[in-house]
Amino acid sequence: MQQSFKKIGTHNGAFHVDEVLACTMLTKYTNEFKNGIITRTRDPAIWAQQDILVDVGGIYDPQTHRYDHHQKEFQDSFSQDFHIRLSSAGLIYKHFGLEIIQNIINHINATVELTIEIEKVDEKSLNIMYLKLYKNFIQSIDAIDNGINQFPTQDQIKYQINTHLSAVINRFNPIWCEKNQDENDRFHQAIEFVNKELISQVKSIYLGWYPGRIYVLQAFEARIEQDPSGQILKLPIALPWKSHVFDIEQEKGVVGLIKFVLYPNQNEGWRVQALSIQEDSFENRKSLKEEWRGIKDIQLLKDISGIDDIVFVHANGFIGGARSYENALKMAKLSLD
Repeated sequence: MQQSFKKIGTHNGAFHVDEVLACTMLTKYTNEFKNGIITRTRDPAIWAQQDILVDVGGIYDPQTHRYDHHQKEFQDSFSQDFHIRLSSAGLIYKHFGLEIIQNIINHINATVELTIEIEKVDEKSLNIMYLKLYKNFIQSIDAIDNGINQFPTQDQIKYQINTHLSAVINRFNPIWCEKNQDENDRFHQAIEFVNKELISQVKSIYLGWYPGRIYVLQAFEARIEQDPSGQILKLPIALPWKSHVFDIEQEKGVVGLIKFVLYPNQNEGWRVQALSIQEDSFENRKSLKEEWRGIKDIQLLKDISGIDDIVFVHANGFIGGARSYENALKMAKLSLD
């Protein structure tokens, strides 16, 4: 019996990362549209023959699988917590993202050997990763496609960044003086490139970021053991923790509570790191003591701090270290005062 593949329509001409990513997700990681046949055209008669249409057609209707975002009346964002208008990538991700992430995780599990055992992904875990991937990856594609600056500013930019994914995919388009102008071939090359980035993004979240949440949550629940104020966390290993602290604080209704996180260093010491006011901020909620900061003379630092195995304190007070856990904790406690 001959297998029938779904028909996926998008526009021809110059392409951008949003429809490339949309087609990548559909053709590789959705159950219904996997291995679908992509037709790139601006002919409405051909659009009508497609099982799904992305980034063209002037219609947003999930019931009929029409996913365009260019119409004037379209103002949809990912959820009420986001304010950036969706591109075709965001639209496909919003409606198929849970399935897409699960299928990429299945691919990772089948192809990557691990040194630890990862717990089976349940519905709650999948939803957490679904939101994380949008915030960390898809949202930026939506924003760039809609012409939204990362930082509102009237100042003249000091340099250009042409290494983000949108810029890279733009360079897959044929250049005006090239003899080979096969844009469909270039479009499929772009899909393969974007697919590698998509897998990498999910892999980073699934294997690197998400497993750390369990450790951070356990540390949060045991925080009183470190200090009665509950403002210091102790992690058993070094891992990506910052975004988890912000998320857990939000979930528990204690935003701004944690001031310092302690974790072991690879060189058999302990680090004490300050929490920033916001996740992407360089301003600390509470810094390590000012009189310790930036001192290169270790003996002088020991004398001033009264901590006999202190190793360093960064000049802006966001991180420091000691040989022992007890003294790393002491550094944090003294800095709370």
